[in-house]
Amino acid sequence: MSDKLPSGSLLTLILVFLAGLIDGLDVTIVSIGLPTMAHDFDISLSQSSWFIFSYVAALAAFLLPLGKRAKNNRVKRYMVLGTALFGFSSFMCGLSDSFWMLVAFRTIQGVAAAMMSSVLPSIIVHMLPVDRKGLGMSVLGASSAIAFIIGPLIGGALLSFTTWHWMFFINVPFCIVIVLLALKHLPADRTPDRDKDPTPLGGVSALVLIGSLLIFMEDQGDPDINSLGRIICVVLIAVSAVALYYSIRRDTEKAIIAPKMLNREYNLVTMSFLLCTIVVAGAQYLLPYLLQQYYGLSTAVSGAYMAAMSVAMVIMVLPVGRMCDRYGCRTPVVIAVVARATFCALAILLTVETEEPLFMIPALVIFGISHAFSGTAQPTRMIHHSTPGYEDESTNFMLVVNYVASSLGVVIFALLFGLFSPGNLEDLSGQAFLDGFLPTMWFSIIILAIALVCTLVVKNKIVRKE
Repeated sequence: MSDKLPSGSLLTLILVFLAGLIDGLDVTIVSIGLPTMAHDFDISLSQSSWFIFSYVAALAAFLLPLGKRAKNNRVKRYMVLGTALFGFSSFMCGLSDSFWMLVAFRTIQGVAAAMMSSVLPSIIVHMLPVDRKGLGMSVLGASSAIAFIIGPLIGGALLSFTTWHWMFFINVPFCIVIVLLALKHLPADRTPDRDKDPTPLGGVSALVLIGSLLIFMEDQGDPDINSLGRIICVVLIAVSAVALYYSIRRDTEKAIIAPKMLNREYNLVTMSFLLCTIVVAGAQYLLPYLLQQYYGLSTAVSGAYMAAMSVAMVIMVLPVGRMCDRYGCRTPVVIAVVARATFCALAILLTVETEEPLFMIPALVIFGISHAFSGTAQPTRMIHHSTPGYEDESTNFMLVVNYVASSLGVVIFALLFGLFSPGNLEDLSGQAFLDGFLPTMWFSIIILAIALVCTLVVKNKIVRKE
């Protein structure tokens, strides 16, 4: 993009806000509708994870190669094409009349979201004045936070008055507005410098490795592919892992993952972030089922419960940010891990001891508070502990870790639930649901303990402005 900063900062902020909003809305609205869609398609809880998994897995697999390419003078192109593709695939999701048709277009949605997400940081960096870049990042963060609040409410309302198809149709007008804004407001891309693109070997191997690994793990919970398909997945995982390692060692600066970015402290804080995000994604996948299947709440009421969690997160975000700037990120991360483990312990206790859903509200508020601490402190800590000069690389890699962990969370929790409580949703009684739900909470507490250790062994770092 041009070095000259254009005017129209307000339009830039609106563009960033809307793009971040529809990505967040798509996940939160669909999550609240999972039980309804699973019932309509007559599928198991484990199979219904494909409605979230296919989207997030595609986003995770494509974000790394697309993010590298987007920074090389492809910002306007990726924003326009990605948003148009997102709108088209959303419309087709709404028209879907079969399980695999919906999964296919959810996958295309994920690729489109990767194109959009890959350019948002560049838009903020290059199109806002130097004293407004922090505002741009805040607006992007606020769009996700607002999506977490209104997504469950909108999803619950739509399901109360119409069908789940409208959870996807609602994206289309947003996409039209974003495309028109991008065409009019974003400056034309210059010719990409091919020497700055990642090598094809690195990009393809990273994409294949992430995609095949997640598909193989997803299939373990509720097999959907045959033996030949599983063998092909294993072969692809092995070959792509070797190819990716070779590319990173050979290509150095053009590698899809810069080897100089990685160090012991960075690896440990990244592992903590990965484990914590697995718990978040897995728990959020099961919470609508807990509220609707076990407690018997309507979609609208369960959406309000989920929104309470998001409100707590939004209230705490700014204080947590100031805490990180003043005192460093280790203590906020510790608070996040402990709060998340407290939620899991309360979920175990409350579901065993009572069938009154109101008692879940404090637990959900604690879960929301843990999001505020984790979502602010852990990505910041990853940047602080990356190798100097590779902060941009670490930011892009952080997004990849986030989406990979989100996919893994859905996959692992669906797998655990299916192992202890197999069967279709309509066949699950209250106790049958708990048979699957409780092991996922115990598993969460165990991996959160590992995340706590990874957090504590890395020294606190306070980054001061010069």
